[in-house]
Amino acid sequence: MTSAGPRPFPGSGLLHPWVLVSVLLLVLNDHVFKARWPSWWTGKLSDVAGLAMFPVLLQALWEQASRLRAREFRPSFAVLVGAVVLTGLCFAATKLSPDAGNAWRWALGALQWPFYALRAWLAGVRIPPVRPTQHTVDITDLLTLPSLFIPLWLGWRRAREAREQDARIPARDVSSPHL
Repeated sequence: MTSAGPRPFPGSGLLHPWVLVSVLLLVLNDHVFKARWPSWWTGKLSDVAGLAMFPVLLQALWEQASRLRAREFRPSFAVLVGAVVLTGLCFAATKLSPDAGNAWRWALGALQWPFYALRAWLAGVRIPPVRPTQHTVDITDLLTLPSLFIPLWLGWRRAREAREQDARIPARDVSSPHL
């Protein structure tokens, strides 16, 4: 039995409560919990939250980029599987290789820089240069890889529910003014 909720739209996977909680947890953990209670657990908590939401973000970006080509939208579980595999491989590389970890530090620093620059500009102070983030190459972080089952489960449900909704909708009459 599935819910008869609204039809999915490109990027709607990001609105799932599990994904929203993961994003909130990631932000709180990285900016509050780690500073107040630095431990092995807070390090792993960021990894779990990031792995739970990042493939869904990649899928949403794909859906937004490809929505102009498709006549009708239907969530793709295959795209999500690819995003999960890519996320897992990149995550493992950053945890095993100092070079991959360093590339990640600079990439994440570059993604964060516009926010630091805007804050500095609004404060009327000198805009800072791009700086790498902190990153630890830690093989024990690979213990969090099972978190990738969360986006797989969510994506499988989203795709299944969209298929079931399509099966319940009668053939569409393109001349109908209600579509």
